[in-house]
Amino acid sequence: MPATDAPLDRAGLLAAVVQAASASAAGGETPEDVRALDGRQFEMRIRFGCRGPAKALDATWLGWSFDAQNRTLRVQARPTVSIEEPLVGQIAGDGFEGVEGFWIPRPWLLQSTCPATIALSPKKVGAPAEDEASEAKPPATGAPEEAPLPAIESKGEPEPTAPRIGVAQFFTSDDARTHRRGTRPYSAVKTVPEGTPLPSQGFNLVLSGRLRALPGRSAIACQAKGADTPPECLVSVEFLRVWIEQPQTQEVIAEWGGG
Repeated sequence: MPATDAPLDRAGLLAAVVQAASASAAGGETPEDVRALDGRQFEMRIRFGCRGPAKALDATWLGWSFDAQNRTLRVQARPTVSIEEPLVGQIAGDGFEGVEGFWIPRPWLLQSTCPATIALSPKKVGAPAEDEASEAKPPATGAPEEAPLPAIESKGEPEPTAPRIGVAQFFTSDDARTHRRGTRPYSAVKTVPEGTPLPSQGFNLVLSGRLRALPGRSAIACQAKGADTPPECLVSVEFLRVWIEQPQTQEVIAEWGGG
């Protein structure tokens, strides 16, 4: 049987975007190896929540929260690429009635990891003062100690700013509407068993599927705004599966299939 190419990971996909962006800025044709990516499988991991749990999860596009009393973990990822944005039409052209996807946070990071400049505090969210904690500390039971949470709850993941790179699925009037989410976020609630540690380095949002070329173009399209400004790019895909995972163990917290 013929060998099957492994799915493009974050580094591979971003490297292809750099090639397409360079060609766009130089006014040249999209490189042939970028055009050849049409139909290629991909898995893009996006690390989020490195600053800790969000104060108001419903108000953030990408984040998590944890209710220590009820042991309830909530995660949320709201699509940020919209057909209403003029840039989307400039990059992809006309003929689409919908688009759903994500602008990638920190696309200069080839690995899905927390930035080194985000330092996590060993103090837990809502933890009592040290003297109170020492008095209230129960005797050791042998249960594994939870990973510490950041001391200050965050505002959630900042939305990416220009120049941006996005991964999105485009819909025409001929496409079935059953696979469209609109503005509905990917969200889930999970009860964390007592003694189970929470990750101290956030979570991964994983987008997977196949690259899908735009009509008359490749699967990666870019728009140059000026001689001294990097182009902004969109990767056209078909989402087949989306999930949120624990980075260290790759345990799946929640998943969604079929776009």
